[in-house]
Parts: sequence; C-alpha cells; structure tokens
Amino acid sequence: MTVKELKELLQTLPDNMEVILQSDAEGNSYSPLSGGYDAAVYVPLTMLHGDVHFTDWTTEEAGMDSQKWNAVISKPRVLVLAPIG
Repeated sequence: MTVKELKELLQTLPDNMEVILQSDAEGNSYSPLSGGYDAAVYVPLTMLHGDVHFTDWTTEEAGMDSQKWNAVISKPRVLVLAPIG
C-alpha cells in the first residue's frame, strides 16, 4: 500500500476511529497504533519479510561499513507504523 492509497482509505473513515495493527497475516494478535516514522528504508529479505533501517542511524548502529550503509539509505523512504508495546 502506498501513502496515496492509505490517504484515500482514511478519507472515508471517521476522525475518531482508533487504528489497530495486525501482527501477522493469520491474525494471531493485534495492537493499537503507537505512531509512525518516515525516516526509514525497507530492505526485502524474502517476498513476505524484510528489514527496516532508520536513516538517522550511524554506520555502527546499522552494523555496516559506510559503502554498504550509503547504498541502503539511498533506497526510497518508507512509512513505518509501530504498534504499542
């Protein structure tokens, strides 16, 4: 889903509706939305899973050398929505 698609969906909903995040595709658990962070990049590892790296990390925090880290943070930004707890 893109931000545009999310905006279109949200426009049809009441402002006071709480946002709940499903933890997996099978619906094994749910959590309220805590917040979002847009200074991140997503690196897919498989078709269904990947890693998120935050662009304000240092190379040491990312565990990469500067060449690899620069390649990662040059990827398009993503919006990460975080559940409570």
